[in-house]
Amino acid sequence: MSQEQVDILKRALERERKARKAAEKILEEKSRELYFTSQRLESLLDEKSSQLQGVFENIIDAFVLMEINGTILKFNDAATKLFGYDIKNDAVNVLSLVHKDDYQYAMASFEQLRTKGYFKNYEARIYTKSKEVKWVHINASLVYDRDNKPIAAQGIVRDITQEKALKEELEEQKNQLSIIINNSPIGISLSKTGYSGLLQINQSLIDMLGYSSEELKTMRIQDITHPDDEERSKKARTQLVNGDIDKFRLEKRYIKKDGSIFWAKTNVTAVRNSSGAIDYQVATIEDVSKEREAKEKLIESENRLATLVLNLDSGIILEDENRKVVLTNNKFCELLNFDRPVEEIYGMDCSDAAQQNKVLFKNPEAFVERMNAIDEAKVEVIGDELEMHDGKILERNYLPIIIGEQSKGFLWTFTDVTLKRTYRKRLEAQKQKYYSIIANMNLGLVEVDIDEKILMVNQSFTEMSGYDEAELLGQYASTIFNTEEAKDTIASENEKRKRGESNSYEVKVKTKTGDEKYWFVSGAPNYDMNGSVVGSIGVHIDITALKTLELQKEKLLLKLERSNDELQEYAHIVSHDLKSPLRSIDALVSWLKEDNKGKLDDMSMRNFELIEATLEKMEQLISDVLDYSSVGTESNQKEAVDLEKKLSNILSMLYVPEHIQIKVLKPLPTVQGDATKLQQLFQNLISNAIKFIDKEEGKISIDFDDLKSHYKFSITDNGMGIEKKYHDKIFKIFHALNKSKDSTGIGLSIVKKIVDLHEGQIWLESEPKVGTTFYFTLKK
Repeated sequence: MSQEQVDILKRALERERKARKAAEKILEEKSRELYFTSQRLESLLDEKSSQLQGVFENIIDAFVLMEINGTILKFNDAATKLFGYDIKNDAVNVLSLVHKDDYQYAMASFEQLRTKGYFKNYEARIYTKSKEVKWVHINASLVYDRDNKPIAAQGIVRDITQEKALKEELEEQKNQLSIIINNSPIGISLSKTGYSGLLQINQSLIDMLGYSSEELKTMRIQDITHPDDEERSKKARTQLVNGDIDKFRLEKRYIKKDGSIFWAKTNVTAVRNSSGAIDYQVATIEDVSKEREAKEKLIESENRLATLVLNLDSGIILEDENRKVVLTNNKFCELLNFDRPVEEIYGMDCSDAAQQNKVLFKNPEAFVERMNAIDEAKVEVIGDELEMHDGKILERNYLPIIIGEQSKGFLWTFTDVTLKRTYRKRLEAQKQKYYSIIANMNLGLVEVDIDEKILMVNQSFTEMSGYDEAELLGQYASTIFNTEEAKDTIASENEKRKRGESNSYEVKVKTKTGDEKYWFVSGAPNYDMNGSVVGSIGVHIDITALKTLELQKEKLLLKLERSNDELQEYAHIVSHDLKSPLRSIDALVSWLKEDNKGKLDDMSMRNFELIEATLEKMEQLISDVLDYSSVGTESNQKEAVDLEKKLSNILSMLYVPEHIQIKVLKPLPTVQGDATKLQQLFQNLISNAIKFIDKEEGKISIDFDDLKSHYKFSITDNGMGIEKKYHDKIFKIFHALNKSKDSTGIGLSIVKKIVDLHEGQIWLESEPKVGTTFYFTLKK
């Protein structure tokens, strides 16, 4: 490097050293100045911070200070209360407060804040710490440092949840009111005091009058009012405008655009401002032309209706608003046992009548209290039951009659439901009985799908099969019922059920233990909601014991058949052998009478006649024994039997002591049956009556009633009677007595069999020392 260059560099270095000293001096002066300035600024900042802190803490709305990234730096008390967070302990970012449905709106507002430095009138939903949703209104701005760089954001947050709800409710009410007005079938108009036309008209009024909305807004009320009704209408309008009344109601005529006239109910109501002056008038117009026509027809039909009401099968009573009777009918008088004409009930006070007639009911006070409670509530009552002393049950209904807003009376109806309630109770008893039977029946229940896979079994079926429920569910029925007969039968019957057929069948199966059982299965198809067969349900009954009994029964029937044949053969032999000596004695008696004709006195002849009658009776008794042995065999051959003649023959054969009188209260009818067995029936019952009469004056009466398909007979005596505990066994007891004291042939057991053969029933009523009545029915 040359000397010249070195010199140049030295000079430059010197200049630079001088310049640095000058700069350091300037910098020192500026630093001193800046220090004093910063001291003044710190003092001013402390003052302003103190002022701002007071504003921050005492502002009514919530104040929020946050970092640019959304981290909350500070809440005032109002913000803490609004959001529920304690900033000292909770780290909160503003994004966690934004409602999920308002997220895009919030991002756009934050972008505006970032680019413009503020946003106003932000309204959206936020989440509080407790996840409660609230509506807020926010005005926000950025906070800048000395270099005009944004370092934070601040905002005033106002809770507008309640205000929002009120606005929505008000808007909803306005919409509802608008819908109601526009869709109301009644014409509605709004007019302003001092304004000649109509401000607002709904569609119904436009349709009713035939004018357009624009035409009606330029018209006066008197322009569409019929001239004959204008004076009344004007008077009412004047009173309303002058403040004498707040509303009025008229029924008047209106003129349509086409010149036609219709009647309408008009209701006008004043709308006053806060100072009490009338600003608007609201009118409703309801076309009642058809109603007026209907009134005339209604008046014409009142007489017909009154006649109908008087002859209804339900008792009715119509009261006016003062509880005076204005209408009733004959059925009401009949049900409540009133013996006065219907007209005399009109005008009666129902409260007084209820007090007077409460004695007709089983619970008189409850009857009156309930009636008063119904009347006070004035609410419709259906199906109230009343029980009367005579056993009658009445159903009482109550209907208040309201016309407009006024009570015009009350309608009571009374219906005799005694038979219906009795039937219902019996039906309920029967239902409960069958529920109990089903609940206690030993029935196995199985449900299978369309492929015979078992879906459900009950406890009884698991006990029948020996398998647990877990072993059966999901298995195929054909693998469980593993006999070849069962597989084939089940497959065949399942095909029927797939076709929608219900069926019943017997099947032989093997249980889990290998025991062979006989089951009776009743199956029915199971349908889905679309009516398609999706499987079947089967009820299973174990009939193994029954099948065993059937086999035993077949053997016993064969044995019994042989025994019956032998018994009948024996009875024929015995009856023949017994009748032979009787016939010999009868012949000898005849010879004695013939040989001593004219020699015997009257007493001897009567004794011979008694011997002959006794022999005839003995022969008849022997015949009865033969019949008794075959009485269980039904005969298809029936004939018409005149019971009046048959009874006459029986009474001529029986020995009736002189102290016993037999009366037939009316001629007996003719029935279809076996003449011999019917004779045995009456002969045995009358003989028993004679036998057990222990009174000095014996009385026996015979009577019958016609029961359409049967005749009901009765044979009553005043004998010694029978204790009630023996009534159910009486036929067996008398048969045993008659075996030891033979006086009535084959006794009462044969009587019951004969009645059974004639499709009837027999029973008795008896009291000791009073007598006995045998009742029995015979098919016509």
